[in-house]
Amino acid sequence: MLRHLPAHPHEGAVGAPANNPTARVIATGKSALTGRRFNIAVAFEPSEDGGPAIAQSTFHHFADYNWDPSAGCPSFVSERPGDALPRTPEARRSTELYARNVALWLARRGA
Repeated sequence: MLRHLPAHPHEGAVGAPANNPTARVIATGKSALTGRRFNIAVAFEPSEDGGPAIAQSTFHHFADYNWDPSAGCPSFVSERPGDALPRTPEARRSTELYARNVALWLARRGA
């Protein structure tokens, strides 16, 4: 079970479409501030319509600056960097495991 992923409540805009039986929410988060739960990722199993696929509201958190804040941020970012991944080895391991599992699942290999 994954315990940590880089996310925040505005991420909750992703959901499993009611008319797609292959779709399911595979990751959720909980706001530390409000306690509100929110979706992070939805998986789509292969079907005649396509797949496999993952819809992630957190994709931008799996990019360079979020993995290594010391690399510097993009010009459009004005917020101070977070330090959870560099400071918390368990969070880093959990995030790397999630990224690995998604890649393997999309490639249709066992994790």
